[in-house]
Amino acid sequence: MRRKEDFRFLTGAGNYTDDINRPGQLYAHILRSPYAHAEIDGIETRNASAAPGVIAVFTGTDLQIGGLPCGWLVNSKDGSPMVEPPHPVLARGKVRHVGDPVAVVIAETLEQAKDAAELVEVSYSTADDVAALVKSDLIKAVHNALDTRPGKQGGSAGVAARWIQARPSWIAVGRLR
Repeated sequence: MRRKEDFRFLTGAGNYTDDINRPGQLYAHILRSPYAHAEIDGIETRNASAAPGVIAVFTGTDLQIGGLPCGWLVNSKDGSPMVEPPHPVLARGKVRHVGDPVAVVIAETLEQAKDAAELVEVSYSTADDVAALVKSDLIKAVHNALDTRPGKQGGSAGVAARWIQARPSWIAVGRLR
């Protein structure tokens, strides 16, 4: 079957949400974590809030709404529904990957939102992150040891670290704490 929608996109005639402008619309810019694993010690938004054109600045503490759900729910092998760990819209207390959303600035123009986002001060306590794991058994062991989902055993990075140290032929780049 021949695709119908490609021609307009390939010729620059596509229409995207960024092409839509409505009277009085506002713009958002999301401030993201530069760290793969860190505790958020504090977020200072006063200077950003006072910047020209800024309507609001939100952090994970301000935005106590539900989280981002998994794209689809699946069942476990035994038929029970999957356990979905919390995934807040904005990070609360900890960032878990580079690019994790930390704050959002709402302003009258996109440039004002971006400029104000540079004024948000986030203090982090960085933690060691694992950059690469080799062999699937190691990955399973680390996942199981660090599993903090409700009703699951684990949450101790020390268990995973001891497991890795006992198998020196298995490679882990970085350290777990």
